[in-house]
Amino acid sequence: MEEHTNILLIDDDDVFVEAVSAVLESVYRVRRAANGKEGLEMVAAQRPDLIILDVMMDYLSEGFDVARTLRNDTDTATIPIIMLTGVDQVYNLRMEVDESWVPCERYLEKPVAPVELLQQVAEVLESR
Repeated sequence: MEEHTNILLIDDDDVFVEAVSAVLESVYRVRRAANGKEGLEMVAAQRPDLIILDVMMDYLSEGFDVARTLRNDTDTATIPIIMLTGVDQVYNLRMEVDESWVPCERYLEKPVAPVELLQQVAEVLESR
């Protein structure tokens, strides 16, 4: 099943995307989008099994906006989302998951260790 599981990674940090893709591709199929608009277009073209979504891309709240757009559409509302962010490093803020504001299954701080990322992805996929 895992090798047939499609993950969409939406992040604008090329170095991070390459590193995370290398980790995930050891187990899953990975597609990549560089921003929220491209990510939403890719979801519409081929529904992923899970989305890993950066918070800050073209603008500060882009990831949150994408997550809310997906949750408000009946065709995409059930796709699990893991949000990743470096906001703590950039703004020295600690964010907690609040379903009303951050509609996702998990919220992880960058950098995330490869083993931790794989574990979180597996747990989210198993719980769907």
